[in-house]
Amino acid sequence: MEINTISSFDDMNQFLSNFAISPVNVFGKTFRTAEHAYQFAKTNDPEWQEEILKARSPGKAKRLGQKCPVKSNWEDIKFEVMEAIVRIKFSNPWFQNQLLQTGDKILVEGNTWHDNYWGDCSCEQCKKNVGKNNLGKILMDIRSAMQPSNKE
Repeated sequence: MEINTISSFDDMNQFLSNFAISPVNVFGKTFRTAEHAYQFAKTNDPEWQEEILKARSPGKAKRLGQKCPVKSNWEDIKFEVMEAIVRIKFSNPWFQNQLLQTGDKILVEGNTWHDNYWGDCSCEQCKKNVGKNNLGKILMDIRSAMQPSNKE
């Protein structure tokens, strides 16, 4: 990985992760994390939504989101939903400052759980494929828009 790259969203870069504790106000509710909000958005089933909203951890919210009945158009809208939720998360001044502190580094949601849509998996099975890194791209777009030279 290049020196000018943040290749995982953990430790000091955990704030970049959707699992970071960061209240997100969307859909008329306040979620503990961006992950909770994203998983909630996957379904129209109120019982599943309530379970996801109340999940004690983002990991639990994600697992519930993998089991719930998914909206029929989810594959068509999931990118826009993620982008909207992440933009809301990074409207918080603390998160904005943290994101700006990454400078011009390439942000890659590196992982080992085979997520080559939102990130770039480096496991033996996936390492020959380059992930789409859509979460990293969303974060870099948000950061770019926050740069003083890009504000009007």
